[in-house]
Amino acid sequence: METCISFVVGAVAFPRISLFFKRLRIGTSRWLLPEILTAVLVVGALAFAGNAGAADFEYSGDKGPAFWAEQDPTWEACAGTAEGFMQQSPIDISGVKINPKLHKLHLTLLDTPINLFNDGHVIENECEPGSTVQFGGVTYILAQFHFHTLSEHTVGGEYGLMELHAVFKDDLVNTTKIAVVGMIYKIGRANSFLQELIDAGLPEKSTSPHVYGNPINLADALMDTAAYYTYQGSLTTPPCSENVTWIVLKRQAQMSEEQFEAFRNILGNNFRPLQDRNGRSIEATAKGGSGEAHGHGNE
Repeated sequence: METCISFVVGAVAFPRISLFFKRLRIGTSRWLLPEILTAVLVVGALAFAGNAGAADFEYSGDKGPAFWAEQDPTWEACAGTAEGFMQQSPIDISGVKINPKLHKLHLTLLDTPINLFNDGHVIENECEPGSTVQFGGVTYILAQFHFHTLSEHTVGGEYGLMELHAVFKDDLVNTTKIAVVGMIYKIGRANSFLQELIDAGLPEKSTSPHVYGNPINLADALMDTAAYYTYQGSLTTPPCSENVTWIVLKRQAQMSEEQFEAFRNILGNNFRPLQDRNGRSIEATAKGGSGEAHGHGNE
């Protein structure tokens, strides 16, 4: 009796080999089945070996922040000293300049289902397209938000316990500009937005499955969106691209100790050390005012 077998091998490290096997249909006798399976296992092992040396990063040790630029040549910006790469993030927010032309953020935030995953570095929620922020004449689309413990930015030299980063992109596919709204947390009363995520089940490992849940709205998380600091910086993870406009809210959100521990026990210390300011200006809104977030506002 002939057996018809269909193989699908990913083109990871050996595209020509995988192309040969991809969707390959073989009519053969059962006596050849062990040889065919052995061949597939060999190809798979070679592909895994070829991918094993792929660049990765950590927050300590020989793959920690001080060595990110050595892990991959495309990460040279992470060194913070390479010519042309002098706008790294995070930084200490101090010595700010009030800019009266800065107004409340124009945010349009729509409901999006809980869609949490752990990429091995952060706990991230992927967002459905539709939510936007308009800033500096550019409309950015919300892609995702994630968390760092402790905070990555400091204010007057003081760390917060956790920092939320809401990542907006000018184009979700061909991204050239990014705007990140950052918000720092401190210990206080329980936070209802964070509790929704905790109740859904925070993914503990990179191998944990995605966690899905009821719709949430980022507007319920953000504090006063009319009071903020802004400066030009970079991604705080490799490749540390310097195409980010940072908007860090002045008002810190509260979270309970139990909520902090729920995140900290998973994330550990996943914050990048402070980077040199290198003469950059940090602007701020005038004190006071109330923000605007179209959706379920939390002002």
